[in-house]
Amino acid sequence: MNSLKKFKVIKTFNSIADRYILANHLLSFGQDVCWRRTLCEQIYSSVKEKGVVLDVATGTGENFKYCLNDFKVKIGIDPARKMMEIGKKRFPDVMFMEGIAEELPFRDNSIDLITVSFGVRNFADRKEAFREFNRVLKKDGILAVLEFFPMENGSFINKAASAYIYNILPYLGGIITGNFNAYKYLAKSIKNFIMPEIMKLELKERNFDVINNHRIFPNVYVILGRKV
Repeated sequence: MNSLKKFKVIKTFNSIADRYILANHLLSFGQDVCWRRTLCEQIYSSVKEKGVVLDVATGTGENFKYCLNDFKVKIGIDPARKMMEIGKKRFPDVMFMEGIAEELPFRDNSIDLITVSFGVRNFADRKEAFREFNRVLKKDGILAVLEFFPMENGSFINKAASAYIYNILPYLGGIITGNFNAYKYLAKSIKNFIMPEIMKLELKERNFDVINNHRIFPNVYVILGRKV
């Protein structure tokens, strides 16, 4: 496991915890709300059982604001303690746990749904995390990923979005949160990330059947995998 990346990610998110939600709304012009709602729609058209949901890289628990409330047991896990402290105040009915995707503290075949919003690209070991997801999910359980990916072509919209994310967003994020380096890191993490087709292959290699690969913005996708 890349311990240096893990430390950097934790430090980055702890440093912007108090303004993270505000920054997301402002920097995306409110689109982050629409993206999460789309994720919820895709989940409910695919999930069979509403027993235990695990929100990985939960941060401040934002996914619980838009869906997942009708699950019997709701768990959020994240390595950034300050982010989760905010989440605990917002969602007292959610069990928040400090931890990482690559080492989930749950039994085999115990989770019905795993959600990850804008967190996969920050994993220290993505393939190991996918292996863990498959281990703890029940048979036919769902993994739902909402994520930024690099731009796929040179269309005008994609070029404009690229210029905004890579060149403008880091400075606006720095102004809002007071931490320019955090948003430079986040922009770089998108630019250097894998393409959606690569993630689909990685999920298939770890015994997931990819049942949805839906682009909802030039570089934002919802990807759903069912454990086989």
